[in-house]
Amino acid sequence: MPLGPHTTTAHPQRIVCGVPVDIYSIVIPDLYDPRAIPTAWQIFWADFPKADMPSNNQAWGVSTPIEGTQGQLHYIAGVEVSPNYNPPTGFELVSIPAGNYLEVTHQGPIDSLAQSYGQAYGVVLPQTGLEMRAGQHLELYDAMLNPMADDFSMGILIPVK
Repeated sequence: MPLGPHTTTAHPQRIVCGVPVDIYSIVIPDLYDPRAIPTAWQIFWADFPKADMPSNNQAWGVSTPIEGTQGQLHYIAGVEVSPNYNPPTGFELVSIPAGNYLEVTHQGPIDSLAQSYGQAYGVVLPQTGLEMRAGQHLELYDAMLNPMADDFSMGILIPVK
């Protein structure tokens, strides 16, 4: 199983600037496009101003459920920026309100991420007894790690009450 430890953490409000893409959830394999998110990240890394990169090397994937759809998400591949940040053309700002998140660690190459998502939402979340709340679902990356490496790890953050 590619999951590591999990914790519940209160996160502050943050603003993320990144490349948007509308997708189906990874837990719907028949409709999920495995190229969509990597392409958004490629565009982000190629076009985001290097001078505006945060010093902590944190990168965020922000998934907002699209109302009125079954499993469609508006995904932003980006980094945290200041509240008054002026996004470059083609980039989008998303505000993430403060709130509690169940943080589950995916360990291993990113191509096994779907299995980790299934475990996080289908096993770990129910075992905690926590209730999911409305809000963005987050991914937390260390931008310096190779996502294809066996020692890659990232956070899957589920909004909880």
